[in-house]
Amino acid sequence: MRLAELYYQRFFLFATATLVCFALLGKHPTDSTALIVLVVGVVVLGLPHGALDPLVATRAFAAADRHFSLTTFYIGYAGIAMAYGLLWVKFPTVGLLSFLVIAAFHFGSDWQARGSAVTRLAYGITLVTLPAATHPAELASIYATLGTSKAATIVAVSRICAVVALVMASSAAILRDSKHKSDLWELLTIAVGAVALEPLIFFTCYFTLLHSPRHLFETAGLLGIESLRSVFLKTLPIVGATLMMGVGASFLLPAAPTREKLLTLVFVGLASLTVPHMLLEVFAEA
Repeated sequence: MRLAELYYQRFFLFATATLVCFALLGKHPTDSTALIVLVVGVVVLGLPHGALDPLVATRAFAAADRHFSLTTFYIGYAGIAMAYGLLWVKFPTVGLLSFLVIAAFHFGSDWQARGSAVTRLAYGITLVTLPAATHPAELASIYATLGTSKAATIVAVSRICAVVALVMASSAAILRDSKHKSDLWELLTIAVGAVALEPLIFFTCYFTLLHSPRHLFETAGLLGIESLRSVFLKTLPIVGATLMMGVGASFLLPAAPTREKLLTLVFVGLASLTVPHMLLEVFAEA
């Protein structure tokens, strides 16, 4: 696992740079290909980084609370996720806006050990909003697919936020360049990727190749898990159960084209899982 920890960031930089080169040559993946890459990437590389949450909860609470129960944890975790998913279905604009805010805070934690809370938030907002500045039509289409009737307004506001956040994040990365050169390289790659790549491909690259492995390795380190085989075995049951619930949820969605259903399942599903995941992080660190 040590080798993977050392090189996942370089792989993210290389993969994004390669896709940018193809994009500059006019070679863009089809919409279907982008969607397949997103789904496969989220399932294989995205879901595992939250699948260690039961172990995190046990480590954080079991010693301090004799009445801690994993069964109660699972019920509470799933209940929060389902409640948020229902909120999105009932009020899609509220669901989308709240997810963008949550995602900005959560993605900003990728730089948890570097810089102030404001700096981390600037990174997070940059990630969430920069595609709106460079691919507004494509992003508005995705937001509309997710149910909101305010897609154009959300994109317009996001474009303003993107400029402010990028300036703040760039300033912080340049000031810290002498100590953390990787920050500047990451931000530069993210910015170029947001400009050149279509939103789904950009999100897939960042979420599956940088965000997920970074959190997975950090969490595994805290839990004393030392091999990729152990990570795989410990995350497989939760990932499998999550996939089964996703398949079940697909039958509850209104009839719609396959693309719309998959986008809704992926993003509403990720949003629903992110809420209890972040709450656990807050309480576990308290």
